[in-house]
Amino acid sequence: MSSEKTPRSRRAFVADLGRAATAVALSTSLTPGVLTAAAAGSDVSHASPGDWDLSWIPRLATATDKAIFDWPTLGDPADPILLELADRYLDNCATAYGSQRYEVRVVLNIRTQAVPAALTDELWAGFRLGAEYGVKDPNTSQPAELNPFLHRAPSPAPGIELPTLADMLKRGAIVLVCDFALTNLSKRLAGKVGATPDAVHSALRAGLVPGAFAVPSGIFGLARAQNAGCGLVRI
Repeated sequence: MSSEKTPRSRRAFVADLGRAATAVALSTSLTPGVLTAAAAGSDVSHASPGDWDLSWIPRLATATDKAIFDWPTLGDPADPILLELADRYLDNCATAYGSQRYEVRVVLNIRTQAVPAALTDELWAGFRLGAEYGVKDPNTSQPAELNPFLHRAPSPAPGIELPTLADMLKRGAIVLVCDFALTNLSKRLAGKVGATPDAVHSALRAGLVPGAFAVPSGIFGLARAQNAGCGLVRI
């Protein structure tokens, strides 16, 4: 995950999206009529039964401690409370068990209005998600041009380092992303970029942060993780 603070040009975003996602192309401005349909066979908008990657479930089987943190709203990247709670849980397990053998696993269930938190910097810049959601970059106080949950916010007090989504992934967190919410976001963005919802959906699915898993819905992710033994943490 890049920590680069200067957003790439809209034209570069367009070119990469076309190559890596669904052979679509965004213009340098989000005006109608410039996004073409996805290439045949490359659209991931409509997964068939059994096509979902459920390899995250076996990763929970060996954990002695596991919790799913429900994330339905974006919240404030200057005070990412849900990430702070997940980070604290990991630290608390280390404190509680010390040298004893244990394995802890955190699941972040990103759904509803929070799904942009699981999208790459390129999509935040290309779709202007900071302005779309009214989210400000804690470092600039301007509409976020990069995903502010991937980049560290200024410390609120000496000795305090706020966690990021990138930190959670490095600590082994499982990130689930509601595809039902991605579908709705695709419809919301499609009219603004002159695209079909399917083409935008494919771009969003291809632009999940590395290591994230799309699930049919946030409810599915929430229930399935609890079926696998996760305790539920909800703000």
